[in-house]
Amino acid sequence: MKQIWLIIGVACVLISSIGRMANSLTDVLIAVGAIALVALVIWLFETGRLRINERLSKVLKKIGVFILVAVGIAYLVAMVSFVTYKVATEGDLQGIMFLVIATVAFGISWYISRWRRRWVKILKTFMPKDKICHGDWKMREKYFQTFDHSTNALYGLRTADGIFDGQARVWLDPSVVDKDASARLDSFEEMLARRGIKANCAMDHIPGCIYADIIAETKYRSMKGSSMTAFRDAFHELDGMNYQGDYYAEYHGELGTIYFEGNAGNVIIRAIRTEPREEYYIDNDCGFQSEEAHYFIERGVDWTEGKYSLISAKEFFALWRERLEYDDKDDAYSFFEQASLMYFAAVANGDKKVQTNSQWDIENAAKYLIAHDAIDEMIELMAIYEQSMYWASRLFVDVIPEFAHDTANRLVEYSDNPVIVSRTKRLIAQWKKGGKR
Repeated sequence: MKQIWLIIGVACVLISSIGRMANSLTDVLIAVGAIALVALVIWLFETGRLRINERLSKVLKKIGVFILVAVGIAYLVAMVSFVTYKVATEGDLQGIMFLVIATVAFGISWYISRWRRRWVKILKTFMPKDKICHGDWKMREKYFQTFDHSTNALYGLRTADGIFDGQARVWLDPSVVDKDASARLDSFEEMLARRGIKANCAMDHIPGCIYADIIAETKYRSMKGSSMTAFRDAFHELDGMNYQGDYYAEYHGELGTIYFEGNAGNVIIRAIRTEPREEYYIDNDCGFQSEEAHYFIERGVDWTEGKYSLISAKEFFALWRERLEYDDKDDAYSFFEQASLMYFAAVANGDKKVQTNSQWDIENAAKYLIAHDAIDEMIELMAIYEQSMYWASRLFVDVIPEFAHDTANRLVEYSDNPVIVSRTKRLIAQWKKGGKR
């Protein structure tokens, strides 16, 4: 409703202005008719009664914006010129009041929008134009900010202090977290100094925490085009120093006791909840039946909630491999399927450690399925992903040999994955020689 009244108001202003400036009734009617025609087309398009090709729609929008801006500027120039002429030649009191009010209004709007203009100007120095959305910030914001995915940093402008800042989360080496945190801050200060940037740097780090937050503050007036680019380059270099491996930690808090394997993307890969109930989780949707455990996974690691401590991979997998039972056949099926995907992803990455851990998960789930005579689940695992088809044919060949052999032959014939094809050929060769695997 508000939008309708805005359109009606604009139309009234335009029509009244045309009426005052036109020389005849015919000119007024022509102008009003043109406005009405444009309004009708817009209304038909918005209500879906008129369909326009998407490409043509974009072109028409650009033309419309250009016309609107051009007409608006021409109108303002004409009105100001007309009023100025009347004031200069006739001393028109109304014209004088109009000029004063317009000048005051323009000055106020210019003052109010000053920080927004400066913020957009800052963004244009280091962000592509198509990434800058002018509608994201209001004129009187106290803190303008944007996240830069290229540097994994959040940049902001604090209007009260005229401060431009950048902040980023850095991931530390789990073997020396506190020492690495101190060294990372020193390195970042050196990066800025090397680029000729004066900034106040600080770090927020919980002792023993796998990550830390680094912030750099500087006066916005010092951030010219070259300085802004150099500032962003420093954060890009800082991002390149992040620890890229996995880490293992123990959590105690309102959600219970949870041991987990995580990475620098704040993603939890494996997890064990021991209290108040035992639950296991592996990447995506396998395991963790309780809402509390799902909340822990979905929110990511937050060391400000609960008590955390880093543990070794050996400690974590000693607990992980205590599991011999699953909730049911579907649970074992899900773990088998997910671990198969993880195994071949690790083969592609050359990660031997993940291959070893994933193979244990696959074989452990397979033992459960075999022990519980889960024939339907075994057959289904031979009919979904190529990764699970390979492992299912390899591990269930003694239980359902006809399905296993048929699956292996289909993989060799139809698979586009050269690694799976090669391994399946070796598997078939072993079967022919009388070997199981």
